[in-house]
Parts: sequence; C-alpha cells; structure tokens
Amino acid sequence: MNGETPDDNRPMPDEDRHAGEPIEALRELEHPTSPLFLKSVRRKIHRRATAAQLLSFSWQLPKIAFLEMGSMLAHILSAVNHRKGD
Repeated sequence: MNGETPDDNRPMPDEDRHAGEPIEALRELEHPTSPLFLKSVRRKIHRRATAAQLLSFSWQLPKIAFLEMGSMLAHILSAVNHRKGD
C-alpha cells in the first residue's frame, strides 16, 4: 500500500468530485435531537467520568495511607528520641 491509485485507475476518495453530494442529501433528512436523548448521553458521560475518578482514587488511596502512616511513625520516633534525650 504505497498511497497511489489502484490499478483499475479509480480515483481515491479525497479526489472524488461526487464525495460531497451525499452529505448534502443527508443534511435535508436531519431531525432535531430530543432533549431526552441528550440527557441520556450526558448521564452516561458523567457515569463514566465518576467511575474513572473512583478508580483513580482507589489506586492512590493505599499510597496516601502508607505515606501518612510513615510520617506518623517518624513523628512518634522523633518524639520518643527527644524524650530520651531529656
């Protein structure tokens, strides 16, 4: 596939002079979009975005908890060492 025209000399789709005509014919058949359909699509998008955020949070939560426990342990050890120094 080298991007040249096929052996039967048919034009490539971007060279076809009739390529725009079906689009114009379809434009006449367009119907207004129903608000119920738009609401349904928005709900699906929000549901997927929420699922993605929850998944991201579930991956980050163990790391955050581990770092917090580590900082608490370091604080406790520094407090114990400070007390022993008195």
